Amino acid sequence: MEKYLFTDGTNVVREAETREELQTLILSSADPVKIRIWVFNTNEWISLADFAKQSAKSFSPDRKIVPAAEVKEEPAPARRSIVPGLVKKIMIGLIAVVIIFLVYNFTKVTWTKTSALNITAARPVNTPLVNMDSLTETIESLRGLKLDKITKTNLRIRNTWPDLLQLQLTADRDTSREGSRYYNLELAIDNSTGYNIDNAVAELVVWKNSEAGSRDTLRFANISYAAPAKRKIKGVFKGDSISVSFNSIRSKSFNFCYSSEKKSNYGNYNDRWFCK
Repeated sequence: MEKYLFTDGTNVVREAETREELQTLILSSADPVKIRIWVFNTNEWISLADFAKQSAKSFSPDRKIVPAAEVKEEPAPARRSIVPGLVKKIMIGLIAVVIIFLVYNFTKVTWTKTSALNITAARPVNTPLVNMDSLTETIESLRGLKLDKITKTNLRIRNTWPDLLQLQLTADRDTSREGSRYYNLELAIDNSTGYNIDNAVAELVVWKNSEAGSRDTLRFANISYAAPAKRKIKGVFKGDSISVSFNSIRSKSFNFCYSSEKKSNYGNYNDRWFCK
């Protein structure tokens, strides 16, 4: 009895015990051009067209008809040894193992450790750079009096806070043909305003094909200026890149309220993040 291995490019190999089972597999294939057949007792995969040719040849008569008078009684064939059948089964098993191994290694994703990630949040679009000396002179000119030292200091901090509140992300990183994966993430806020920050909300975005794949928000409270506030982030994140930004910040000590969703708290763009 003939046996066959069958595949049609779907990374799945099927076994057919009979020609009828093989015919069923052939008829159910969506793409006959990709069909490959392994006939047992051969050593190669062949296309459907080649198999059809070989099958046609195997059914063509190539023996002469011997008249009944000339037929000679042949001795009974000797019993076949079970060894060739056992060898055949072992060969089938080995072939199946090799095919599975090749398919597994072809589809397996291999990750390679690369340089660690270390990024700092970009300056928000709604907080542009400001020439503080020029701004202070303009405000003093409009008011007709000099600003006191504390007012001037707080005004400067509110307008230049992205330089004084650094949001930083570090992570270990692996790469593969599918992109990158990030783990052991740590988010830190380095506060150099000289004041305590009451609370802050930071957002982490994982990007895939230039689109936000996932978002996570992290809340910080009572952020001192003595040492950076740090937060570990559990899990593994897969994508092309990661970005971090502030959603909001609040500090009563220098009358400061920032929001990524606003252009200003009160419409005063000379002191857009002033609040009480």
